[in-house]
Amino acid sequence: MAKEVFIELFRFNHKTDYLPYFKKYTMMYEKNDKLIDLLNNLNKIEKFDFDNTNVCNLKINNLYLTSEELVSSVVKKTSKTLEISPVSTKRALNDLIINQDDFLQKINIFDDYLTKEQKEDYFNKYQLEYYASNTLNFNDSYIGDHALLIADDIINSNPELKNKILDIIADKNNGIWYHTSLKNKIFNYDNTQEEIIQNLFKMLPDFSQTQVKKEIESLEEITNISQNFLNFNIASYDGINGNSLESIIKQSKANFINLVSKNDDLALCSKIANKNFSLKIAGNILLEAKDKNADFIMVNNEEDILVFDKEQKNIEKTTSREINIPVISKNQFIRLLNGEKNPTKLGFDLHKIKISFL
Repeated sequence: MAKEVFIELFRFNHKTDYLPYFKKYTMMYEKNDKLIDLLNNLNKIEKFDFDNTNVCNLKINNLYLTSEELVSSVVKKTSKTLEISPVSTKRALNDLIINQDDFLQKINIFDDYLTKEQKEDYFNKYQLEYYASNTLNFNDSYIGDHALLIADDIINSNPELKNKILDIIADKNNGIWYHTSLKNKIFNYDNTQEEIIQNLFKMLPDFSQTQVKKEIESLEEITNISQNFLNFNIASYDGINGNSLESIIKQSKANFINLVSKNDDLALCSKIANKNFSLKIAGNILLEAKDKNADFIMVNNEEDILVFDKEQKNIEKTTSREINIPVISKNQFIRLLNGEKNPTKLGFDLHKIKISFL
């Protein structure tokens, strides 16, 4: 049986439009319809530009994917409203068609080690991995995750080239140090790619300097909610592997502020090359919370407190905006719900940003 889906389609002509815009449509889809079927049906209603000759790469509801995915799978994972954009809006030419010169140029850094046929194969294979990277929003000279996967292929095929290839990807201005996980960026992400990149990190002598021993925090439990957060707006940073904090926020009767950036990777390894890069990503997360009127932001652990609270003044410098938003951990929040009000017992006396709601 056909089902209804609501489309918000990115439209832009670089020759005539000053700014992009979205057009809305209501469409029907069948159980086995792919995204390419949806695009073709939409194109019959109103012409727009997209690549209907090959597998088309898209960004839908902040996830990167190919047109081969089932519409039903995307709806199930995201929403009945599909915001469809090109994989890079800043490189858009016509609607879903983009200028891919940057992607090609960053394959060309391996000119001495690849044949023309290999380069063409990589051009078709790794576009999503390149454009899905959040790193490009903060460092557009980054060589790209596709370059890291290509580097691994070259090393495996030609072990004698290992040191030369590692020298290329370890560049302090645009190399592997700026990698951010694609786990929450690509639809049905293949995690073996992240394992490949982490193994490349381990081959680098400087990598050991970025390793910090993490203490496992015991999770406290809610025993009795004796004070709630009714009328509070609370955002969360869940991290790339962290547990969702939405449920506990709603348990507290607060209004949950859903951040697009709540699962972004802070790229803590980047400090070996650029001490401010992680702060820029953290700043983007904090500013989204601030602009959505969050009273404070909750994080999963003390490690995140070290970034979002202890470094917040430095984060303000990197973003050139005042932030001043309190940050508390999940354990601290649970203690608050259980009735604790003593700032010292809660650990709030150690925070850089004052917890003003007590």
